[in-house]
Amino acid sequence: MKETDEIIQLIKEFEKRESDLRLDNEQLRRLNTALRIAEEKSAILNSIVSTSDDAIISKNLEGIITSWNESAFRIFGYTEAEIIGVSVLKLIPAERQYEEPIILEQLKKGIRVDHFETKRMRKDGTLIDVSLTISPILNIEGKIIGLSKIARDITAQRSAEVDSKRLAAIIASSDDAIISKDLNSIITSWNGSACRIFGYTADEMVGSSILKLIPPDRQDEEPKILSELKKGNRVEHFETVRMKKDGTLIHVSLTISPIKDKSGKVIGLSKIARDITEKKLTEKKKDEFIGFVSHELKTPLTSLRSYIQVALHKSKGENHDFISHALTKAEQQTKKMENMITDFLNISRFEDGQMKLELSSFDLALSIHSCIEDARVSSSKHQLSYEGIDQAIVTGDTEKISLVLTNLISNAQKYSPEGGAIIISCHKTENGFTMSVKDQGIGISAEDQKSMFQKFYRIKSEKTRFISGFGIGLYLANSIITLHGSSIHVESIIGEGSTFSFSLKAAE
Repeated sequence: MKETDEIIQLIKEFEKRESDLRLDNEQLRRLNTALRIAEEKSAILNSIVSTSDDAIISKNLEGIITSWNESAFRIFGYTEAEIIGVSVLKLIPAERQYEEPIILEQLKKGIRVDHFETKRMRKDGTLIDVSLTISPILNIEGKIIGLSKIARDITAQRSAEVDSKRLAAIIASSDDAIISKDLNSIITSWNGSACRIFGYTADEMVGSSILKLIPPDRQDEEPKILSELKKGNRVEHFETVRMKKDGTLIHVSLTISPIKDKSGKVIGLSKIARDITEKKLTEKKKDEFIGFVSHELKTPLTSLRSYIQVALHKSKGENHDFISHALTKAEQQTKKMENMITDFLNISRFEDGQMKLELSSFDLALSIHSCIEDARVSSSKHQLSYEGIDQAIVTGDTEKISLVLTNLISNAQKYSPEGGAIIISCHKTENGFTMSVKDQGIGISAEDQKSMFQKFYRIKSEKTRFISGFGIGLYLANSIITLHGSSIHVESIIGEGSTFSFSLKAAE
């Protein structure tokens, strides 16, 4: 019996030890699982830290840096070897060093710091805007043993915010209507001047089609403009007519630009509309006045010239030298006035679209010679000479090209010193002929060259104060050459002279 009890006791002890062993194995399995999960989490964490675009830094409670990721190097410029073991104060500008003890005190209480925006200093001394998120690092007992810091570089964001505010201020204070719209012509923004010019409030227009501003007879303009802008092309100073809320029409000058996303794709359009109604009315009144005066003056002037020519012919026959000389001068002046009036009339015709070209084949060289002879009669103070080919058969309007030639030669005479040489030339080119007028005059600055073909533009300097003119000759000459499918080019050096040239196609 005793032996049996002993055997039972041994069995129970064996079963207990087996149970304890099974328990140890289960604990070991759980421990291994926990270690594996921890390793996986650590690997994930290391991957996040190494690939993050933000600087991820850890430091102890004395502010000494203990870890430093790749983005910290990219943002601040220090390598890991240079910065680990160094105080974090190395990154903080002198005037902001007070921030660190305040942050440390807050974190020692276990309070996390979120999105604290401040400035930090790079290795090269430049300051950058950063957003800091700082958390306490706790040990197993929950005691704070260090700090983890995520620093995001927001310099570009801050710069963009400043630019955005500046742009918003410009848009708000602009005298021009500044409007944005999407690619379906739906208005997305509307500034104060747009309200003043068109009469609609932002609430009335944002979300509406831009077609609301376009008169029915001009609605075809919008798809054409959209087509250009979708290609990424800018539309500049497009003069047209738009409609106000009360139905009245106004003249506007539009500058429209594509709005692109980061990839360069066009996602919308920005439009600046300038009200030029007053300008247009002023120009119309001025043109009407010029046309009226020109017509009214031309008839009596033509009669006056005829009388002068008759008197001149008679005085020459009777050998009245003084009278003949005086009448010759009078005839030259009446011719000059006739040419001026003709210029004004031609400008009116050109701007009304009534100037038509009477195209024919003619000898450009012959026209040049004729204009040179007329110029010599008008003024003998300059040495006019011709260089080039004897014959240049071109296609153009003979009368209007002669007007251009007269203007260019007359300008050379006006702006050249007495006795100066003026060379008129004509040469063969690949597709036609090029003529030029070269003088030894006062020259034209690069700035004046940008505007000299504008109507009524005159060069203002001490040397031009006493030179007569209205600033219409070059405008008219360039307009005529433009109608011929060409343009006038100028090369000039101050104090050395200028060369004006244009080309015409050879006659077929």
